[in-house]
Amino acid sequence: MFTYEKNNQYNYKTIVQKSYSKNYLKIYFWQGVSLLLNFLTLFIVIPYLTSDKTTYGVYTICISFSIFLTYADFGFVGAGKKYATEYFAKGDRENEIKTIGFTSFVLLIFLLLFSSFFIIVSFYPTFFIKDIKGNGQEYIASTLLLILGLFTIVTLLQRLSQMIFGIRLDDFICQRINIVGSLLKIISVLWFFNNGKYNIIGYFLFTQIVNLATSSFALIIARKRYQYDFKLLINSLKFNKKVFNKTKKLAFASLFITFSWILYYELDSVIIGKFLGVNQVAVYAIGLTVLTFFRSIFGILFSPFNTRFNHFIGLDDEEGLKSFLKHIVVMLAPVVVFPILTMAMLLKPLILCWVGENYSNSVYISQLLIMCYLFAFITYPISNLLVAKERLKELYYLAALLPFIFWIGIILSVSHIGVLAFAIFKFTAFTISMVFYYRIMMRYMGMSFWKSILIIFKPMFLSLLFLIISAILIKNYLPFEKNKINLLIVMLSIGVIVVGAFIIHYLSSNNWRSQVLKTLKR
Repeated sequence: MFTYEKNNQYNYKTIVQKSYSKNYLKIYFWQGVSLLLNFLTLFIVIPYLTSDKTTYGVYTICISFSIFLTYADFGFVGAGKKYATEYFAKGDRENEIKTIGFTSFVLLIFLLLFSSFFIIVSFYPTFFIKDIKGNGQEYIASTLLLILGLFTIVTLLQRLSQMIFGIRLDDFICQRINIVGSLLKIISVLWFFNNGKYNIIGYFLFTQIVNLATSSFALIIARKRYQYDFKLLINSLKFNKKVFNKTKKLAFASLFITFSWILYYELDSVIIGKFLGVNQVAVYAIGLTVLTFFRSIFGILFSPFNTRFNHFIGLDDEEGLKSFLKHIVVMLAPVVVFPILTMAMLLKPLILCWVGENYSNSVYISQLLIMCYLFAFITYPISNLLVAKERLKELYYLAALLPFIFWIGIILSVSHIGVLAFAIFKFTAFTISMVFYYRIMMRYMGMSFWKSILIIFKPMFLSLLFLIISAILIKNYLPFEKNKINLLIVMLSIGVIVVGAFIIHYLSSNNWRSQVLKTLKR
């Protein structure tokens, strides 16, 4: 799948001009296993956590702080990974390690600052969380934040392993290790939430210990598999002026994007908890949980292609990059659209069977939130393209657009429609930004609007028709009561519709079918 080969005189280029289909398939296979485990986490762990609505709201707010660790490098890790990938494409191991070392040094500094902040906040949790009832919930919030602060450094180990394996398109190795960790977390639920126990502190501490163990083991594997020079890596954990000058332009753009993304995506639970209360956080958190699930899946789905973009940039192969981008958009459009649209249409029975009638107000909110990713097959690769091509002006513009639309909408409407405003304007901001991403895609690939419709959307017409009609017909016959059997029935129904849509697409789209067959043949 998405193969690109070219004869040339440079032996070092062989590694990036071979077919990476095998790597993609391994990544997707283990991602499929990870997807199954994520479903198990959602539909086994979450019902236990939501059994105490108020405490779950407290837990959600505390966990939302951990999301900030994703952005703790303030853009330098993303920029560093891009250039490290280019060095890898050229066979320059020393500069690859030095680049990773410097960006990890920047990450370490900010992680220590975040760790200190979390520990300090753990002594004053009521400042961020409205309506904490009793010392018990205050103690839970305080302890969760303290644990988060103490285990913040694990993020460094996770990002290191992700960079080392990611630039080699060996992400599946990390996925295998993380799958073991996920299994341990799921099984642990039976211990921490059994026979009337609700030990959410013990559960959170255990998950952090598992994260530490899995990330450490991944680095050990990297050391043995690649004979990776960790001595040079540790010596490179310092300020490097040469690397700083090379990465700073893209890193500062990434910093702005990071700041905008935090304003747009990561503050919901914190702001809702501060001004609307923990019960509203719990209602919103259901949709946010599903949204985060898809965000994680699509992040991993598209990440190998981001690495390939940088391979092409490193080899100065513009035509290969354009062809590769077109393949990604066309091939992955149904992979994104079919599950998103089906789940959105059948979300009411899914939520009611999953967490119960108490969360009925979450249905419309959740539908809006997951529809934000309906066009992820365009926004993800085009965003990665802009980074790879260092088109900073467009990156700045799009980054500023999202939080501006979102927060203006919240300010104007939250007093009238409450927590629903967060979902409505998140969807609105996503939709408007998608229009700009689509325009950038058409210009870069030299397509007219109608040609893009024929290439991308026309092949999906019969599948979408089947999907929509099936979901409408089956919706009123599905169960609506919280029950594991009922939940399984709803999930199987969604799965059958999605699989049916894929079968129709496979039979009706010659181009998609030929690409699938080529991939399987390889």
